[in-house]
Amino acid sequence: MYSLHLNCAPEQVDDVSAELWAANTCGIREVDLPDGRVDLIAAFERNDLRSELMQTFAAFAPQWTAEADTDWVLATRNAWPGRSVGARFFLAPPWCEEATPAGRMRLVHNPGLACGTGEHPCTRLALEALERFVTPSTTVADIGTGSGILAIAALQLGARTVAAVDLDEAALHPARENCALNELHCGLAVGFAVGSASCLRDQSADLVVANISPSILLSLADDLLRIARPAARLILTGFQEVELEVVAKVFPAELILQEDAWVCLISRASS
Repeated sequence: MYSLHLNCAPEQVDDVSAELWAANTCGIREVDLPDGRVDLIAAFERNDLRSELMQTFAAFAPQWTAEADTDWVLATRNAWPGRSVGARFFLAPPWCEEATPAGRMRLVHNPGLACGTGEHPCTRLALEALERFVTPSTTVADIGTGSGILAIAALQLGARTVAAVDLDEAALHPARENCALNELHCGLAVGFAVGSASCLRDQSADLVVANISPSILLSLADDLLRIARPAARLILTGFQEVELEVVAKVFPAELILQEDAWVCLISRASS
């Protein structure tokens, strides 16, 4: 077994971890460094991946070492414990044996499946926004669903229906798997489809949620507003405070949630 060590700022860990999972790591663990940064350690079975990985992650001072005595299954599970998010959710990987805290809903997710595991501040902010605005009559559209975690959360909160779309067909496989993990607990089902907001009907959603980059978000602005019903809310995240002004010019803010440098903008469609 071989280990790739990456030197990351704490706010980079979630995104880099997602890239490592995409590169087929066997497991990830984190070690806090004295200077406040993080030694992110990913396991790989093959030494012939060294050159490619060192190049891919060159920005993080990569180091490649041989490790024969690490229990990577245990290390990965320790790195991804269950945790409370917002006021109502308890995010739990499949191996978590901890009981769901009183008053919270268990949202099961596999951290190694796809982006959007709940570890990134934008995912947490979007979950908090969903808690505020989902009602039993709400029809939700999740644009760029990734792991499906936001779509699943919306149904757990009582949404009437949820349509979840993603341009990456491969991403929908882990999204469906995460949905199946939660069906074991609450019998949920989400309508997943390959595509973007353009494949959804006019005025079909009371609540539109998109956790995507600001450039893609702005390129989809017309479609996002088209699928929103009059006075619908749009929960938009995936960007930092420095990018908020340009997004707010297109989507005037009704409410802004923030965690560190990351923000979630809630806008209101025209009535």
